[in-house]
Amino acid sequence: MTALARYWQAVAHLGPMAWRFLLFTTFSSISFSMYNLNFNLYLYALGFKQDFIGFLNGLPSLAILVLGLPIGLWADRFGYLRFLVAGAILNALAAFGLAVSSSALLLLSFSLLSGVAGAMSWVVGAPFLMSISRPEDRVYLFAVNSAIMLGTGFLGSLLAGAVPEVLAAHWGSVSTGIWPLRGALLVNFFFAFLGTVALLGLKNTGAVAKPSPAVPKTANPLPRTWAELLLFLRLLAPQALVALGAGAMVSFFQLFFNLRFGLEPGKIGPIFAFSSVATMVATLIAPLLANRLGKVRTIVLTELLSIPFLLVLAYSHHLPVVIMAFYFRGALMNMAGPVQQTFILEQVEEGQRATLTSLGAMLGGLGRGGLGPIISGYLQVISGFSLAFTFTTACYIVGALLFWYLFRHNDDGPSVGATSLREAEKVSSRVAGENIPLSGGPP
Repeated sequence: MTALARYWQAVAHLGPMAWRFLLFTTFSSISFSMYNLNFNLYLYALGFKQDFIGFLNGLPSLAILVLGLPIGLWADRFGYLRFLVAGAILNALAAFGLAVSSSALLLLSFSLLSGVAGAMSWVVGAPFLMSISRPEDRVYLFAVNSAIMLGTGFLGSLLAGAVPEVLAAHWGSVSTGIWPLRGALLVNFFFAFLGTVALLGLKNTGAVAKPSPAVPKTANPLPRTWAELLLFLRLLAPQALVALGAGAMVSFFQLFFNLRFGLEPGKIGPIFAFSSVATMVATLIAPLLANRLGKVRTIVLTELLSIPFLLVLAYSHHLPVVIMAFYFRGALMNMAGPVQQTFILEQVEEGQRATLTSLGAMLGGLGRGGLGPIISGYLQVISGFSLAFTFTTACYIVGALLFWYLFRHNDDGPSVGATSLREAEKVSSRVAGENIPLSGGPP
């Protein structure tokens, strides 16, 4: 009852900006779930092979690599909301373009546009939530946002499987045909448009809504000392490894079920949908687990527990076993996501959060959307899904253990930027001899 009361207390303190953002999350998650299930099948129906599909999935990372850091810097200085709205608008345009395009050139162009949209909206989403929430409520707000994302993803996955089936029956086609899948992608665009509408009319918020007394607002969103740079690298390196592994697997799940087991969208949709429900329940439990075990232990433990189920996906050809492994892997690997996101943003000063998030998005885009799918597509062409998913397993193990090694001493409670910077300064002084400014000026 105490845990439920704590959840209720955190939700009761949400303001109108938080509720509008949660509405945006609802529509955007339905849209993304439909896109995630049908887009690669659509590309395959158009005649493209897995190597091109992997390259196209990786292309948005180029825009994130180029624009992620500048957008993070500008957002930290000028406010998050304008970038969030612009990203939502461009995402809707890209969703429409990808749905109606069939030529490689147009698909590549709109894929790049979706990367620009991601560089705007993904980078500032988490800092925006941090800026409109109290420190003691943040982990719960992030968990609720993630749970809504997953819960509405259940509906999106069901729609993604049902729409091609309904359209195929109406047109006398097959559900894996071009036009039924295109119709599903147009429905995906409709929900992306509704997500944009949910953000319109909100008043702008500054880069930092209510600075915490323990964390002074910084005038420079970039790392200013070797200690700060070291802290950024420690926070980003494990994320980059996990993103690389995720990119080699997550983007191909719909093709995995279609090519290994011969399932069509109508059957893949419910599998994805119930996986979202399992992960949603696990995500809501994660903050309570973090309060008992600590954030770092919760993150590392849940990620490592997902590894045996990932190996089942890689090597099993028994569908019921694979489906159960799919559920457990997704729930365990993703349940601590809000806890990790909160932990990482707590480690830096408030004025550096969008910058850190943008750097994480750049590295994540390179791994999840760039190198991961490209490497996986190549491995699948030469030896199928088993080797590609084994590559994912190795990345996950190394990423989780590296995170534990770097932050195992931070599990004595919530950290804030100033505390973490002092810890980083101690490490830096052992490595470099002193806390030397990165530039020639004062730190």
